[in-house]
Amino acid sequence: MRSPRPARLAAVALLLAALAAAAAAPAAAASRDGYGRARRLRMRGKVVEMFYHAYDNYMAYAFPHDELKPLTKGFTDSLSELGNLNLEHLPQDYNGSALTLVESLSSLVVLGNLTEFDRGVSWLSENLTFDVDARVNLFECNIRLLGGLISAHILAKDYSSQNKDGVYQNQLLHLAENLGSRFLPAFETPTGLPYAWINLKYGVMENETTETSTSGCGSLILEMGALSRLTGDPRYEAAALRALRKLWSMRSSLNLVGSTLDVLSGNWIEYSSGIGAGVDSFYEYLIKAYILFGSDEYWDMFHSAYLAVQKYFRHGPWYHEADIRTGEATHWQLTSLQAFWPGVQTLLGDVAAANLSHREFYNVWQRFGVLPERYLLDYGILHPTEKYYPLRPEFAESTFYLYQATKGVIMNNRQIILLGFFFLKILIKQIKII
Repeated sequence: MRSPRPARLAAVALLLAALAAAAAAPAAAASRDGYGRARRLRMRGKVVEMFYHAYDNYMAYAFPHDELKPLTKGFTDSLSELGNLNLEHLPQDYNGSALTLVESLSSLVVLGNLTEFDRGVSWLSENLTFDVDARVNLFECNIRLLGGLISAHILAKDYSSQNKDGVYQNQLLHLAENLGSRFLPAFETPTGLPYAWINLKYGVMENETTETSTSGCGSLILEMGALSRLTGDPRYEAAALRALRKLWSMRSSLNLVGSTLDVLSGNWIEYSSGIGAGVDSFYEYLIKAYILFGSDEYWDMFHSAYLAVQKYFRHGPWYHEADIRTGEATHWQLTSLQAFWPGVQTLLGDVAAANLSHREFYNVWQRFGVLPERYLLDYGILHPTEKYYPLRPEFAESTFYLYQATKGVIMNNRQIILLGFFFLKILIKQIKII
């Protein structure tokens, strides 16, 4: 099993904390579903302990490198390794970007630790640079590093505006803008679809692969759109939106998109697709972009895509993969990344469908103790080489959305709170290492 990463544990822990935050609810509401205020506060405290267990050990053993290796108390400078399955073209002189610290900043604010947040912001503003000879995956660097900087900046502005002694001077936004500007050469293709890989110092490297995933070029609009809105520089949003529009124009007559493509020709490489790896965040970003930016264009794309998924990928409560040209099933498998789907359905308002799919993910989790990376639906067994659980937060996020959407339905609400407690106990029992 892969070593759990502190940032991922923190993400899962905070989502569980949000579920446990029902402790702040009035006592009458707590008593109606059978979970009293004291029990909720106790479980919330355990979640906070989980976060600091991960964060403090990262700071002690790995900072300022990217991630902690908990089994050895070592570190890895993983930004250049994310998405790089064969570990090719690794940089020689890259010493990390304090990735876990960046990803943890917003969590520190949520937990109210503004002293540690200020310390992190100060260190990053004085030490972090992106002028490094490192080839990184555009998608991974966008969602983790750029997204981490932007979300922490927004929270810092809120915090600073409420604190007359606040000294925050947009340092994180300046870093985000510097990083975002280094993304732009990746979009300089005939199609506007970005290369999957970019060297932060030198841009697109000679003979770089032209293959990318649908997620890789269709899941950039939230961070890059937000960066444009915050800086007033339209280039970032324009580049991401052009790529998204091109990707949507490539959909099949069934309104389905493939999973991999060529950024130069704009042709599909892999026609088998689903809602899992390589495609998942394309759907997620469409509906969240509509929520964030309010443009009907995102809604129109999402709504058409959602109806197509429900028609051609769904089989009862499960979702298989299919050929986007014919709708014929190709692979019958559940992957842990698919667990974002009930959350998307909840955001859409299709709570009945969300409940149905969420229940099946829970059943698989309960059967194996955690949600496996890949489960073969047609055989009812784990994939022989993907039996691990890499601490993905998608199922916890979907659970939180369902909790928020069903607060008025006591029985369902009670079941979801129970799930939160269940997840927490499993993580404490099976994941904690140091």
